[in-house]
Amino acid sequence: MDYEFELEKFNFKSKIELSSFSDACESRLRDRFYSLFFDLRTTGSSEENLNVLQSAKIMIENKPRRALDLVSISVEPEQIIISSTNGKALEGVKDYMKTEKGFKKILEDPKLGRIIVKLPKLTFENKMELSDSIDGKYGTFQKNITGVKAQTGTQIRAGLTNEFIDGREATKAGKEIDLILTHYKKWGRTFALCKQKLILGRDFKATKDEDISLEKNIKNVIYLFQ
Repeated sequence: MDYEFELEKFNFKSKIELSSFSDACESRLRDRFYSLFFDLRTTGSSEENLNVLQSAKIMIENKPRRALDLVSISVEPEQIIISSTNGKALEGVKDYMKTEKGFKKILEDPKLGRIIVKLPKLTFENKMELSDSIDGKYGTFQKNITGVKAQTGTQIRAGLTNEFIDGREATKAGKEIDLILTHYKKWGRTFALCKQKLILGRDFKATKDEDISLEKNIKNVIYLFQ
């Protein structure tokens, strides 16, 4: 999956042209939003599982090929997902994972062009630790984007002082930045809740009013984490 392409669907969009200050702020906030997504996606994945195909070679049309040249791999707390448009490559990797790595439970998903290697179940304590780490990552994200807003505010005030902009433009920029910040906080928190729900399963329960109101959006983003 082209995650950069998919994430563009969650970019802030304005019906009117943004001020130069808010446009620059949006770009910086978007970068942090994307970083949060990729950080959340890999939460719970171990280095060993990410590198499970590092030296793997498979036979394609009687020729040895490097597996990672033909497939992509992502790791979740309880499964390894290996994707490819090449059915023979997936079949070769499936055999490799069984015979060389000893994995026994491997599911095929030909419709999406992938195989899913099941990992041992996490304990409840493991799951709660991962859930807490997600809250921590979202908290850091909030702190970072609030810092970006504060820095932009300082630049706007400097522009007013030096008469680069007038009060009307400054007010417009401030309102736009508030909207942008709210947008990325909303979807950033939705991503965090989605990852927590995938990890905790039946034990997941939104308790804060903000989280309860955002829970309905999980269905719109869950495909990004599977």
